[in-house]
Amino acid sequence: MILTCLFILIPFIGIILKRSRNEDAEIAGILMSVFGTAALITSLIAIIVVHATANHNIQKNKIEYEGLCKRYETIKSEYEDVSKSDVIADITAWNMEVYNTKYWSENLFTNWFNPKKIADNLEYIPLDEESEAEE
Repeated sequence: MILTCLFILIPFIGIILKRSRNEDAEIAGILMSVFGTAALITSLIAIIVVHATANHNIQKNKIEYEGLCKRYETIKSEYEDVSKSDVIADITAWNMEVYNTKYWSENLFTNWFNPKKIADNLEYIPLDEESEAEE
Protein backbone atom coordinates (compact mmCIF):
# COMPACT_ATOMS: atom_id res chain seq x y z
CA MET A 1 0.00 0.00 0.00
CA ILE A 2 2.72 2.46 0.96
CA LEU A 3 4.74 1.55 -2.12
CA THR A 4 1.77 2.21 -4.41
CA CYS A 5 1.04 5.50 -2.66
CA LEU A 6 4.67 6.47 -3.22
CA PHE A 7 4.29 5.66 -6.92
CA ILE A 8 1.26 7.97 -6.99
CA LEU A 9 3.18 10.76 -5.25
CA ILE A 10 6.32 10.66 -7.43
CA PRO A 11 4.67 11.90 -10.68
CA PHE A 12 3.04 14.78 -8.80
CA ILE A 13 6.38 15.83 -7.37
CA GLY A 14 7.80 15.54 -10.89
CA ILE A 15 5.09 17.85 -12.25
CA ILE A 16 5.85 20.41 -9.56
CA LEU A 17 9.57 20.24 -10.33
CA LYS A 18 8.91 20.42 -14.08
CA ARG A 19 7.25 23.79 -13.60
CA SER A 20 10.37 25.09 -11.86
CA ARG A 21 12.52 27.72 -13.51
CA ASN A 22 15.69 25.82 -12.65
CA GLU A 23 16.83 23.74 -15.64
CA ASP A 24 18.18 20.86 -13.50
CA ALA A 25 14.96 20.70 -11.47
CA GLU A 26 12.95 20.73 -14.69
CA ILE A 27 14.89 17.74 -16.08
CA ALA A 28 14.54 15.91 -12.75
CA GLY A 29 10.81 16.66 -12.82
CA ILE A 30 10.41 15.21 -16.29
CA LEU A 31 12.32 12.07 -15.30
CA MET A 32 10.32 11.68 -12.08
CA SER A 33 7.07 12.12 -14.00
CA VAL A 34 7.97 9.53 -16.63
CA PHE A 35 9.43 6.91 -14.28
CA GLY A 36 6.82 7.51 -11.58
CA THR A 37 3.98 7.09 -14.06
CA ALA A 38 5.57 3.92 -15.47
CA ALA A 39 6.03 2.50 -11.95
CA LEU A 40 2.44 3.39 -11.05
CA ILE A 41 1.02 1.73 -14.16
CA THR A 42 3.17 -1.37 -13.60
CA SER A 43 2.12 -1.67 -9.95
CA LEU A 44 -1.57 -1.21 -10.80
CA ILE A 45 -1.35 -3.95 -13.43
CA ALA A 46 0.40 -6.23 -10.91
CA ILE A 47 -2.29 -5.54 -8.29
CA ILE A 48 -5.09 -6.27 -10.77
CA VAL A 49 -3.45 -9.51 -11.94
CA VAL A 50 -2.80 -10.75 -8.40
CA HIS A 51 -6.35 -10.08 -7.25
CA ALA A 52 -7.93 -11.41 -10.45
CA THR A 53 -6.15 -14.74 -10.04
CA ALA A 54 -6.80 -15.06 -6.29
CA ASN A 55 -9.50 -17.75 -6.59
CA HIS A 56 -7.29 -19.80 -8.92
CA ASN A 57 -4.38 -19.58 -6.49
CA ILE A 58 -6.59 -20.56 -3.56
CA GLN A 59 -7.77 -23.68 -5.37
CA LYS A 60 -4.23 -24.56 -6.51
CA ASN A 61 -2.93 -24.18 -2.95
CA LYS A 62 -5.76 -26.33 -1.59
CA ILE A 63 -4.93 -29.15 -4.02
CA GLU A 64 -1.21 -28.95 -3.16
CA TYR A 65 -2.00 -28.91 0.58
CA GLU A 66 -4.22 -31.99 0.33
CA GLY A 67 -1.59 -33.82 -1.74
CA LEU A 68 1.13 -33.10 0.80
CA CYS A 69 -1.12 -34.24 3.65
CA LYS A 70 -1.77 -37.53 1.84
CA ARG A 71 1.94 -38.02 1.23
CA TYR A 72 2.58 -37.33 4.91
CA GLU A 73 -0.04 -39.91 5.91
CA THR A 74 1.70 -42.39 3.60
CA ILE A 75 5.08 -42.05 5.32
CA LYS A 76 3.42 -42.50 8.72
CA SER A 77 1.73 -45.74 7.62
CA GLU A 78 3.32 -49.17 7.38
CA TYR A 79 3.04 -49.04 3.58
CA GLU A 80 5.85 -46.58 3.05
CA ASP A 81 6.60 -46.09 -0.62
CA VAL A 82 8.17 -42.64 -0.71
CA SER A 83 11.27 -41.23 0.89
CA LYS A 84 10.47 -39.67 4.24
CA SER A 85 13.09 -36.98 3.84
CA ASP A 86 11.62 -35.91 0.49
CA VAL A 87 8.14 -35.59 1.96
CA ILE A 88 9.39 -33.70 5.00
CA ALA A 89 11.40 -31.36 2.74
CA ASP A 90 8.32 -30.72 0.59
CA ILE A 91 6.17 -30.04 3.66
CA THR A 92 8.82 -27.70 5.05
CA ALA A 93 8.91 -25.84 1.73
CA TRP A 94 5.10 -25.60 1.80
CA ASN A 95 5.13 -24.25 5.37
CA MET A 96 7.75 -21.64 4.39
CA GLU A 97 5.60 -20.57 1.44
CA VAL A 98 2.58 -20.26 3.75
CA TYR A 99 4.64 -18.18 6.17
CA ASN A 100 5.91 -15.90 3.39
CA THR A 101 2.45 -15.39 1.93
CA LYS A 102 0.94 -14.58 5.32
CA TYR A 103 3.85 -12.25 6.20
CA TRP A 104 3.77 -10.26 2.96
CA SER A 105 -0.03 -9.98 3.01
CA GLU A 106 0.25 -8.24 6.41
CA ASN A 107 3.16 -5.97 5.41
CA LEU A 108 2.02 -2.38 4.76
CA PHE A 109 4.42 -1.99 1.85
CA THR A 110 3.31 -5.09 -0.08
CA ASN A 111 -0.19 -6.03 1.12
CA TRP A 112 -1.89 -4.84 -2.07
CA PHE A 113 0.35 -7.20 -4.07
CA ASN A 114 -0.39 -10.19 -1.80
CA PRO A 115 -4.13 -10.65 -1.26
CA LYS A 116 -5.21 -11.48 2.27
CA LYS A 117 -7.91 -13.68 0.71
CA ILE A 118 -5.21 -16.12 -0.41
CA ALA A 119 -3.24 -15.93 2.85
CA ASP A 120 -6.34 -16.63 4.92
CA ASN A 121 -7.01 -19.83 2.97
CA LEU A 122 -3.53 -21.28 3.52
CA GLU A 123 -2.83 -23.73 6.34
CA TYR A 124 0.40 -25.00 7.81
CA ILE A 125 1.00 -28.74 7.71
CA PRO A 126 2.08 -29.72 11.22
CA LEU A 127 5.05 -32.05 11.54
CA ASP A 128 5.06 -34.03 14.76
CA GLU A 129 8.27 -34.72 16.69
CA GLU A 130 8.45 -38.33 15.47
CA SER A 131 8.98 -37.42 11.85
CA GLU A 132 11.41 -34.62 12.69
CA ALA A 133 13.51 -36.97 14.81
CA GLU A 134 13.68 -39.50 11.97
CA GLU A 135 14.93 -36.86 9.56
